[in-house]
Amino acid sequence: MCKANERRVCQAIQEMRREERRLGEQEGERRGEKRGEKRGVQKGELKKAQESARNFYNLGLEVDKIAQGLGYEVEKVKGWLGLE
Repeated sequence: MCKANERRVCQAIQEMRREERRLGEQEGERRGEKRGEKRGVQKGELKKAQESARNFYNLGLEVDKIAQGLGYEVEKVKGWLGLE
């Protein structure tokens, strides 16, 4: 009788460990997806700012006004435009 109880306890512990592992993997995936999504949005915003800077420059706007309007430093915008 004792052995049967021990076996059941061991099986319950193993099942708990499997469930904890599964939950941990799900949490890791969720965090990774969230991090990746955030990076993607940041990259997209940067790409759009660079594109806008080129467009404004081609329209004749001054670099300092472009930088001010986009919220970036003048040197960074100059770098995007190849003016450094």
